[in-house]
Amino acid sequence: MTTDTSPVRRPPERRADGARFPRLTGPLRALRHDLFVFPVHPMPAWSRVTHPLLRRLPLILTVLLATDLAIPGAMLLAERLDLVWPLAAALSVAQTAPVVLALTRPMAAWWISLATALPYAIGLAVQDGGTPADGAPWPWVETQVMAHLAVTLIAAWRVAPRVYLAQWGITLLFGGALSLTVPPRAAVPDAAALLLFSAVGLAIVAAVRGRSEIRQQLKRQQALTEQERTRRTLLEERTRIARELHDVVAHHMSVIAVQAEAAPYRVADPPPELSDSFAGIRANALSALTELRHILGMLRSADPNPDGRRSPQPTLADIDELVANVRSAGLRVEASVTGVPRPLSRHIELSAYRIVQEALSNALRHAPGCRVEFELSYGPAGLGIRVANSPATAAVPPPDGAGHGVVGMRERAAVLGGALDIGPREDGWFEVTVSLPLGKDEDT
Repeated sequence: MTTDTSPVRRPPERRADGARFPRLTGPLRALRHDLFVFPVHPMPAWSRVTHPLLRRLPLILTVLLATDLAIPGAMLLAERLDLVWPLAAALSVAQTAPVVLALTRPMAAWWISLATALPYAIGLAVQDGGTPADGAPWPWVETQVMAHLAVTLIAAWRVAPRVYLAQWGITLLFGGALSLTVPPRAAVPDAAALLLFSAVGLAIVAAVRGRSEIRQQLKRQQALTEQERTRRTLLEERTRIARELHDVVAHHMSVIAVQAEAAPYRVADPPPELSDSFAGIRANALSALTELRHILGMLRSADPNPDGRRSPQPTLADIDELVANVRSAGLRVEASVTGVPRPLSRHIELSAYRIVQEALSNALRHAPGCRVEFELSYGPAGLGIRVANSPATAAVPPPDGAGHGVVGMRERAAVLGGALDIGPREDGWFEVTVSLPLGKDEDT
């Protein structure tokens, strides 16, 4: 007794779609979709031409060509098929109208142009005795040869290469099938001439399209290169600014912090007020250094949040600390809050804090010895801020240059869709009022 150890051959598994050649069926399915789906293409126009009549020049030219072919085509059909003039004119229009239709529906126009060759081909083949006029072209009449060629070239400019190559092959099969089935006697086959002319035309269209696509790709690449160059230039400029800020501002702030820490030890038994004042100076200097390092890190990186790290940003919960800080610097501040305080969007809270910070700093800098009224109001649809300061009671130091504080406040308010009003009042006070809507940002 022998045992068969040869492997059992199993029939090849068929895919769920029944296709044994997925690499072939995929492109064929796509080609079938392209051939038998008739999407609407936008009417071609010359974008560089401003005159409305000239912008429609492709439509005008195709209408003139179709009309020029329809009239002699009707005469030829009436003579060779012995048709009455209205019927010959209708058939001629059906054969030449696809030239105009190809501008917006190239696939539908091509199929119509191919189908309208049948009446002439069949009519010429079954004519009395099967002997049409000697030398009559078949299966296309002369005018339809030109019309079908025009439709083929227009469609080739607007469809994928595989589609117009398939159209050329279908035309070959169409002409060959008619020549083998119902050829009339004494007729001149013109399928070979149409195929030759269309092959030359398709080659020219392919070359021109390829050149145009290469130019478009080159323009896109140049645009991307320019964007990358601009981004790199911006990053280099930001790096330079960060380096200068570090060399100048960070150095001086570090010196201020060290001097403020060492100052109380230079005097024997300094008063507590002096020690507290220097401690506040040192704390402000260190806080400024922390924020400056964060800003420098953002400037040195193309990512606004480098390495995924973000230092804590101030919110409205830090307003009390901000007010206490300016009070320790000698500013008299009367703060009040109306409404029900609640957490808001981080963007609104940060912008509101910065606006209040800039308004209090301006009062401290430009109105020494003034009295400040600060009010923060929570409304159902908005957040209100009011910072008003009385006229200065001490000598105002000369300005140290054009600042950007007011511009920054306006930009912060505008980004959130808010409004900022800043200027002197009739009683001599200077007031900053801000209204920030709460509905434009839901990121709480």
